[in-house]
Amino acid sequence: MDNDLAIIALVFIIVVGTTASEMFKYYMKNKQRADMGSVSDLQAQNQALIERVQVLEKLVTDSDFDLKQQFKRL
Repeated sequence: MDNDLAIIALVFIIVVGTTASEMFKYYMKNKQRADMGSVSDLQAQNQALIERVQVLEKLVTDSDFDLKQQFKRL
């Protein structure tokens, strides 16, 4: 009787362990896909910010900007 219970427990442990392992693999694969999507989103956002900074630099270094600032001070 004890041998039968030990065999059942061993089979149960193997089944639960295998299932947990496969679930973890599936989770990691989906997490990696989600991370790749967020990286591309961050890269696009970074590129948009770089373009905005370049436009602002052009505006500030423009000679008309200095002239307008002087008029505002008067």
